[in-house]
Formats: sequence, C-alpha cells, structure tokens
Amino acid sequence: MNMFVVIQQMLVLLVMMLIGYIVFRIKWLDGNACSRMSKIVVNVLNPCLMVNGVLGKEAKLEGSMLFQTLVLVVIYFAVLILISGPVASALRVRKEHFNLYRLMMIFSNVGFMGIPVISSIYGKEAILLIAFYNLGYNLLLYTYGIYLVGKGCLATEETEAGKGLSGESGKAAGKGMDWKKLLNPGVASCVAAIVIFASGATMPESVCTFFDYVGNAAVPLSMILIGASVAQGGRKEFFLDKKMYAFMAVKMLAIPIAAALLVRLLPWPAMVEGVFILMLAMPVGSIVVMLATESGNDAIECTKGSILTTLVSVLTIPLVSVFLQF
Repeated sequence: MNMFVVIQQMLVLLVMMLIGYIVFRIKWLDGNACSRMSKIVVNVLNPCLMVNGVLGKEAKLEGSMLFQTLVLVVIYFAVLILISGPVASALRVRKEHFNLYRLMMIFSNVGFMGIPVISSIYGKEAILLIAFYNLGYNLLLYTYGIYLVGKGCLATEETEAGKGLSGESGKAAGKGMDWKKLLNPGVASCVAAIVIFASGATMPESVCTFFDYVGNAAVPLSMILIGASVAQGGRKEFFLDKKMYAFMAVKMLAIPIAAALLVRLLPWPAMVEGVFILMLAMPVGSIVVMLATESGNDAIECTKGSILTTLVSVLTIPLVSVFLQF
C-alpha cells in the first residue's frame, strides 16, 4: 500500500460525505433524522463493526502488537493533554475558549471517522487496535473532558459577569464525573472485541454473518452523516477564522507528521505505528460540540472546529500518509 491507495480510499469516503451533503441540501434528510441516525451508528453499527473486526480468521495479530498499541494509546492521550494548553496559549484564544481548544485538541473523531478511515486503509485487522483508542477516549471523555468544560464555564461566567446559563451549567458539569456514561455500547463493544480476541473464542457462522452485514453498514452511513452535518452547520464566517486555520495546521499536520518521524525510529510493525499516526490526524470529534452545548459553553466555536477539520482532513490525511511506513 502507498500514498495513492490512501488518496483513493479518502476519495471514496469523500464521495460518501458528498452524498450526505447533497441529500441534506435537497431535504431528503433533516436535522432530526440525522440526530436519530447518528444514535444508530454510534450505538449499533459502530459497535458491530468493532466486534466484527475480531471475528473469523482474518484478524491475526500478535500479542506484542497489542502491547505496543497500549503503549502508544497512553502516549497519544498524554501528549495531546500536555500540549493542548501551550497550543491554546500560543494561539491567544479568548479566555472562555481556552479549554474548548484544549478539548478539540484532545478529543478527535477516533470512532465516527477514525473507524471507517483506518479500516479502509489497513483492513479488518486494524479494528482491534482502534478498540484500545476508543476505550481510552471514552474513559477520558467522561472524566477529564467533563472537568475541562466545567472549568470553561467558570471562565465564561467570569468574563460575562455571570450572565446567561453558563454558570449553572458549569457547576453541574464540575460537580463530579458521571461514571454511568461509561456504560455504553461503544465501550462494551471495545471490551467484547478485546475479550474475544484474547480468548480465541469462535462464533457460529450466522453470528459472524450478522456482525459482518450490520458492521459494514457503519462506514457509508457514518460518512453520509458527516457530510450532512457539514451541510447543516456550515457558515460562511467559519472560513474566515485565522486562529482556527493555525489550530488545524498544528493539530492535523504538525503533530502527526512529527509523530511519524519519531515513531519510525521504533522497530514496531507499520500498522501499529500507522494507526497511531492516523489517529493523531483525525478531525475534531462532534462529541466536543455536544459537551460544550450541555455545559453552557460556546458551542459555535466547537462546531466551527469540527466542521472545518472534517473538511480539511480529506486533504491532510493523504498528506500525513506520505510519512507512513507501509
């Protein structure tokens, strides 16, 4: 596999996104339908795709690769958390946006977009590796992520003299972690995939067929919904924010390319390193928008980041792939 294969795969996904954009613009889909379909993708299709990745004989990974992936998952989140503050400071973002930029730096779209992109490039075997990233993502999102939006609300309250609902929402967000949110189909499917692989359990053919059919629907439908979200939320003024372009240059090019140059020094399999690098190149996750909305922060800033990084990723991911070892 080479860069041209990655470009071809991204073009396929781009066409799927374009279909979503068009069907929303011609009103075959509306915001309510997209919201309901997103729940199906997140809670049914993506979990099935995750489990499908370890069923059958195609998913053959050595135990050392899983250990290497665990190490890189820890490095992935540790590095993003550590540099998110300095990057936001360097960009001189407004005080009430500081933690929102940190959220956008840390919580990329590792599931909704990461799964279809990486599985289309590396195949079914990469699904198990993605499961570890998704587990770490969920654990941090409902702990550290909620902590950050709570602090963001306090900053908004200070700058706006307590006006609006942000102060109350900030207190609600900062009271504590809702551990019940970790009990969701996404986390369950990640754990199930790891257990199935570790135990070597075999499933009846009918079960494998079910997960194959349902899981494969996740890729086109998720990309169609991403295209619809661009049509739904895009605004002309979004494209005039210089700070956001600087943020995208750091997040989607500088960091993954630097990571690619460093990890190639490790004598580890190309797929393990490639998944790590591509995860760093993923756009801002839409869950950040939801967290900002629920906590009373400026959701428009996060919406802008999610939409622009998703659009730009069609170009940046192939550019980053130049530095991958296939």
